[in-house]
Amino acid sequence: MAPSAAPTRSAGRQRDGRTDAALIDAVLDLVGRGATLSGISFVAIAEHAGVSRNSLYRRWKTKDALYLDVLASLNRPLPALAGTSVLDDVAELLAVIIERSVDPRASQMLRALNAEASKFPQLHRRYFEEVVAPRRAVLIDLLERGVERGDIVNDVDVDFAASVLVAPILTSVAFNMTQDLDPKVTSRQIADLVFAGLAPRPTVD
Repeated sequence: MAPSAAPTRSAGRQRDGRTDAALIDAVLDLVGRGATLSGISFVAIAEHAGVSRNSLYRRWKTKDALYLDVLASLNRPLPALAGTSVLDDVAELLAVIIERSVDPRASQMLRALNAEASKFPQLHRRYFEEVVAPRRAVLIDLLERGVERGDIVNDVDVDFAASVLVAPILTSVAFNMTQDLDPKVTSRQIADLVFAGLAPRPTVD
């Protein structure tokens, strides 16, 4: 999955999206080759991208800002969910998350961030708030809708259920076991398995 250009910014001079994309690609390439987030220099990024250091400095003043745009570029926009079946919508949302995970460079970038979370605490926090949290909020909303419709047992902890749904994906990323995942198949397997445990059980007279 090729990364998209960094988010558009309104302030300052007009930016060339191709340069932004080249610099983001450079970070992903370097991390994919084993570089750590703390070990990469702005000089190395600019040289790898084939652009001037001034071009990089004009765009990002800190590594945190650059890395946040790199991480954001790895995520597809949230899908327009049909809304007819909570199970189908959850599976489709999980498929988008898995699509990012099967990209080797995306997985390597996420592992690099987790490995150095203590060195980049603000980046880790902002990534969760700006990238992870919105997707998690959609997942929790879907689960709450499932409770309202009677598809899910009404005493479920939806926050915990959301964690259970994404846990297999996060585990695959952490242990670098994403190469054989099929987004559509795997997402459906996870959703079916978890929803079997969440389904209301018949009452016993």
